[in-house]
Amino acid sequence: MAPHYSLTGVEPLLAPDGIIVSKTDTADRITNAHPVFMEIAGYTEVELLSKAHNIVRHPHLPRCVFKFP
Repeated sequence: MAPHYSLTGVEPLLAPDGIIVSKTDTADRITNAHPVFMEIAGYTEVELLSKAHNIVRHPHLPRCVFKFP
């Protein structure tokens, strides 16, 4: 399970051909997560599916970034 509140100070590195992909429904719930997305986010597929996408929000990123006008 991902450390929801602790920061490591370590930037995860992405392979040159790595792609971070997730898909949400119209209510912003995760419906699909690519393995690289799960690895970077630190969650399993079971932990992510049907959850709000902002589950992966950095603690210093304001919640309003995920709101649409």
